[in-house]
Amino acid sequence: MGITIRYQTETTPFKELTQTQEIPEEATIIWYDFEAPSEEDNHWLKAHFNFNDLEVDDAINGIPRAKYKSYDNYQYVVFHSIINNDYSPIALNIFIQGNILVTYHHYAMQSLNKVVNMYSHKLDPELDCADVVILILDMMVDKYFSFVYNIEEKVYNFEDRHVDDRFNKTVMDNVFQLRSDLIKVKRVLFPMQELIDTMKRNGDLIVDEKHSLYIQHIDDHLIKQRNIIRTAQEMTNEIRENYESYTSFRMNNIMQVLTLVSVIFSPLTFIAGIYGMNFDNMPELKWHYGYYICLALMLMITVLLILYFKRKKWF
Repeated sequence: MGITIRYQTETTPFKELTQTQEIPEEATIIWYDFEAPSEEDNHWLKAHFNFNDLEVDDAINGIPRAKYKSYDNYQYVVFHSIINNDYSPIALNIFIQGNILVTYHHYAMQSLNKVVNMYSHKLDPELDCADVVILILDMMVDKYFSFVYNIEEKVYNFEDRHVDDRFNKTVMDNVFQLRSDLIKVKRVLFPMQELIDTMKRNGDLIVDEKHSLYIQHIDDHLIKQRNIIRTAQEMTNEIRENYESYTSFRMNNIMQVLTLVSVIFSPLTFIAGIYGMNFDNMPELKWHYGYYICLALMLMITVLLILYFKRKKWF
């Protein structure tokens, strides 16, 4: 879409412009929003603002990690949102320089649109860039709840369906898919929690009590989301461990039966092997009842081994 320029004064809410020359001197907030910018827009960003080149390049070419940095003349923040379905992170890069706010993102973001709609129809004379940034962060974190609750519901439904399922071979495939979704969400939540902690330690963005309370409110939401994800992950671990334990138990029983059968047939195979050699000097081969004696011996060995195993409670 390119660059969208907005401004607010003490008497007018957010208005949208097409040229920077139209920005009035009394503007309290000047907001440059770069959405899916072109190469020309990127050059304009580098030419008109004295931001760190490495950070600008990260914003343009990749998905930088969630972070907060404070410099002498500006502040740099990176928030992460989540793309629907695959839980992939998308970055919102924010530069704050006095009353100038620059947002840079490659995809449309509902949080920014909500803030614009909110302050395009009502005037808050005390609104500043920090207020806008914290409000965007709050809306972005609140949006996490839909993804977190969705995964939680998947886990609980999965447990209800498969709590007594012992033989379904797709159970583990489904468990690993759930765990993959959990990991993707954690890749967003945990860095964002670190970002909030950094912002709370650094007072450059939090300038008054209102900001502090807002950040604490956002922090509480992130803690709740992390707890939900942690509980869901523990449940998937228990489902996996329960299934693996039962599979191991069944495999041990099968191996026990096969071992007992193998032990019983070992002496029978030995006897059959001895008398299958047919040497001339084997007198037993000439016995009239040799065949019946050999069968009786093999039957007796089998019965004795079965009784021995039964006495030892091996089956």
